[in-house]
Amino acid sequence: MRTSLKRWTVPALLALFTVALTGIAGGQERPGDKGETPEAKKLRGRSTAPAAGQMDSAVTLDAMLSKNDASALSQSKGATIEGWVIQTEKEEDGDFHVVMAAGKGETDTKKWVIVEVPAAWQKKSATMSEKALRDMVGKKVKVTGWLYWEPDADQPDPRGTRWELHPVTAITEAK
Repeated sequence: MRTSLKRWTVPALLALFTVALTGIAGGQERPGDKGETPEAKKLRGRSTAPAAGQMDSAVTLDAMLSKNDASALSQSKGATIEGWVIQTEKEEDGDFHVVMAAGKGETDTKKWVIVEVPAAWQKKSATMSEKALRDMVGKKVKVTGWLYWEPDADQPDPRGTRWELHPVTAITEAK
């Protein structure tokens, strides 16, 4: 038994070591990380909500849709937007994409804004749990979070802008 186990263990460990080295040496990224710099990862991984003085009150869902370059807004600012949840989708990394639009049931993807609720923030509030987020489809919500420019122009998600709120730090049903 020992000989058989040893015969399989060494090749398996070598294969794992090779895969690990290839990933490190080749600079492979996790799904969804295409084109992200360490600075971008730091921005989307923020663990505190924007303070009142860090909020850009001029940002609305429509304002985000009208901005299609990285310099149009500031990633050091937060914002609160209001809109209808068109769909939600759990990503491979555990983040939830919440697709929002100004109109209920909007089907024109060029009028969609994506906001992302990372797994860490889902754990901080019952209003951002997986079930709560899925239940928001078709409802009008108010979302607060950090402004973030999606660095990957080839994102598969349909959207009207690469500007997002990511991470979302609060989400509530709008009145």
